Amino acid sequence: MDSETQSAATTPAGEEKPRRRAGFIGLVQSHSNEFMISMAVHAAVFFLISLIPVKKEPEQAKTTMIIEQAPPEEKVQEIKQITDVKVRDVPVEVVDDNTEVVEKEVNVENPVETTAISEVVDAVQDNAVLAGTSDNANSPPAILGVGAGNPGANGGLPYGYKSRSKAGKMGAMKKHGGAGTESTVDLALRWLAEHQEYDGSWDQVKYEGKYPGTKGPATGLALLAFLGAGYSENVGPFKKTVRKGIAWLNQAVSEKPKEKPQIDGNYGSAIILMALSEASIFGSKPITKDNANNIAQMFVDQFTGTAWRYFDGNDQDQSVSGWIALSLKSGKAAGLYALQSEKAHTIFDKYKDWVVMMTPESTGRGKYSNIPGDGGSPHMTWVGMFQRQFLGFPKNDPFLTKASENTLQWVNTNEWIGGEKLGDCYGIYYGTLATFQQQGAVWKGWNVKMKDSLLKTQRKGDPKLLGGSWDPTIGLVAENGGRVMMTALMCLCLEVYYRYELMN
Repeated sequence: MDSETQSAATTPAGEEKPRRRAGFIGLVQSHSNEFMISMAVHAAVFFLISLIPVKKEPEQAKTTMIIEQAPPEEKVQEIKQITDVKVRDVPVEVVDDNTEVVEKEVNVENPVETTAISEVVDAVQDNAVLAGTSDNANSPPAILGVGAGNPGANGGLPYGYKSRSKAGKMGAMKKHGGAGTESTVDLALRWLAEHQEYDGSWDQVKYEGKYPGTKGPATGLALLAFLGAGYSENVGPFKKTVRKGIAWLNQAVSEKPKEKPQIDGNYGSAIILMALSEASIFGSKPITKDNANNIAQMFVDQFTGTAWRYFDGNDQDQSVSGWIALSLKSGKAAGLYALQSEKAHTIFDKYKDWVVMMTPESTGRGKYSNIPGDGGSPHMTWVGMFQRQFLGFPKNDPFLTKASENTLQWVNTNEWIGGEKLGDCYGIYYGTLATFQQQGAVWKGWNVKMKDSLLKTQRKGDPKLLGGSWDPTIGLVAENGGRVMMTALMCLCLEVYYRYELMN
């Protein structure tokens, strides 16, 4: 054992630490210059390394969240019957058929690029529409349609309604000259949605209407504007609005006697029947179809072989009869069983004879009533044209030909459309329906002025105020129905390109 080893072995434990510290201090003191230089170099290196930027992996931002209460309607897109959906590697969580998936903005330092959920929903809906409907005719359609009874490229929709799908709307607007109307229709629907009452109805008196009756016709007409654009209780950004409106109508009809569920006379009942029938076509609850059926049965029971009037089957009024006949046609498309009876099957054949009497081919002017001395008017000419068209008369029908010539003359006066102000909205509505179905020169002449006039006269700005609405014009419908019915009718005019397909 050498001296150092022996010294270490005999050194008491308490003295070892001071000796080690003294050894380290001595080492530093003996190499002080080299040590200080080394420390300075290492410090400089570490400082330089700290300045080098480190690229962080972008955080994955989930763009969905599951909610229990529906957010504002325009933010919600419902996805049904789909699983394993991805948006550019951003997972979308789908729990069940009742789950509502909402696009949510997430703030991260380096957000990933995403595709809007609404685009995915649109694609899914279009694919579902193209795929058809359920094999079970009694089950509600997945997206659009009325079940397996009407298979086809647009989800089983009956003929006349197929162009209301998203793909159908785009093609129809391009084909029929509707470019530039989308934002106007959207703003009008937003105004209607903003001014729906808490209970689901629309109040015409609250917005400049003078008619003190119930809110039934205004509610029905407002709903037709949403349904006309292909938006239902199940599809589109206004699901909650439509759902509440249909629920209000169902309640109003259910409170009436089953054999006579009349609301605001035959006018109001016809408008409500159209709304309930179209809602049924697009997959509403069974009660909607039941209530529509009760109204349709009332009209069948009223029919005496000619036409209808305000409260019964008296044959003095082509205006109210036109609404009723079209509502029954909508009911047939919805498959109402009231229209499958033997009497119902004969109604349109007998009604067609009455329409011919009210639309004389010699003058091309439709009459309001069969009272002697009624020489016809533009309003009733367009009502008569549209009735002949949906009853199956060809475009070269003598009345339709002569009425089209008259219409071009009336358009040139700028009394209805084309002037500084809009004319009677009732005439504009039926004129738009009739000229679209007729096509040709009369449609081209009408469409240019109609579209230009409606786009210019719509109120701009916030839909919570007046933005999206139209000021009530002259005529009983605008005066009695106020801003609500005026806006609904003008919105329907701008939906004409896809609302109904060409019928003859």
